[in-house]
Amino acid sequence: MSEVKPFKGLSYDPDKIGGCYSLVCAPPYDVISPAEQDALYARSEYNIIRLILGKSFPKDDERDNKYTRAMRLLKEWTDKGIMRRDTVESFYVYLQEYEAGGAKHRRLGFMGLMKIEESGEKMVLPHEHTLAKPKEDRMDLIRQIRGNLSPIFSLFLDETGEVEEILEESVSGGDPSVDIEIDGVRHMLWRLSDKDGQIRISKKLRDKKMFIADGHHRYAVAKSYRDMMRNEAGYDGNADHILMYFADMRSDDNLTVMATHRVLKKMPVFDDAGMVARLDGYFNIKRCDSLKSLMKSLDSASENHVFGFFGGNEYLLLELKDDIIAEELVRSEKSPGWKRLDVSILHSSIFEDLLEIDEEEGNIIYTRDAEEAEEAVSGGKAEGAFFLNPTRVAQLKAVAESGDMMPQKSTYFYPKLLTGLVINKFE
Repeated sequence: MSEVKPFKGLSYDPDKIGGCYSLVCAPPYDVISPAEQDALYARSEYNIIRLILGKSFPKDDERDNKYTRAMRLLKEWTDKGIMRRDTVESFYVYLQEYEAGGAKHRRLGFMGLMKIEESGEKMVLPHEHTLAKPKEDRMDLIRQIRGNLSPIFSLFLDETGEVEEILEESVSGGDPSVDIEIDGVRHMLWRLSDKDGQIRISKKLRDKKMFIADGHHRYAVAKSYRDMMRNEAGYDGNADHILMYFADMRSDDNLTVMATHRVLKKMPVFDDAGMVARLDGYFNIKRCDSLKSLMKSLDSASENHVFGFFGGNEYLLLELKDDIIAEELVRSEKSPGWKRLDVSILHSSIFEDLLEIDEEEGNIIYTRDAEEAEEAVSGGKAEGAFFLNPTRVAQLKAVAESGDMMPQKSTYFYPKLLTGLVINKFE
């Protein structure tokens, strides 16, 4: 059973930040570059970046580091009233309006608390593997902060549309408490404090499986932290729930998935001709005259298993000769749906078997910017780049339900959720 409930969130006092939430909010920590980190630091002394992705300094030690500074800073902000806790339990209705693929979209969901599942339960379904270093980083932070700074992005399926109707009523019932535009995306927030609406939502989601779209590392860490706290004397259960954003996958308009390309720092020593020779038995290989031409060809063949490659000299389009070959290529005890994922074919077949590429942590750089991937290779910072089409939501759902895990960075949901609209402080 999925236990979803409202809570008394901790959020910025608009009067203390000049009424401008765009100065204090930030994207999720794992998509922020060093340059963006600097820009967010400069934007406001109260920007949430100082908590979710603080800076490290040479003199840092166990008592004074980016994690302990985040803890002290959050306490300072709450003591001074920069951030304050709501007095009424609410769901936080979150609407994003944006453009993608030449069309206008809107994603409507809400933030609330969900009970972290116990071992053996299968109501929360992740779809990606997690890595050790990001989990260590987030564990160090949650131990100091004792709260959830960013919401996990989750998807559910409500065939009746009842939850969306309740959220639409809330949106149409008054002006949002937050209404800002950042990088072409409009973010709006309302508080749903009506008890009847809250009960109806919680009841409706009780039997729903939750698919984690973004935040796998944070969910895994929150679960480990909860287990650790249960061994502490006097634990009151306040870490049993996690801050989550819930969106209905029933509507395609709710979900825009972008591709995440792979940039390889090191590849086996062979030229384009040598790579073609290795792949020729399984793929139809077409040469394109530019990155633009390659990406256009990639998009037009999105219903097939197709990949792009740039190694510094030629732009190659790689199209699997026969769809049936996909399951033969991926020699793994996985579900048919997993074997037919482009990312599975890329990692398990092209990388591991055909090209013998080292997938050691750190060798692969992930980016959704194709030009950035091209520049890394052209500039000598990497030896090759592979380009993919986006994973479809139906594929994600099928793989998650089968119990399988996708390779790292299989999906990039756009737009990202802002951090700083509301946080969940355990105490």
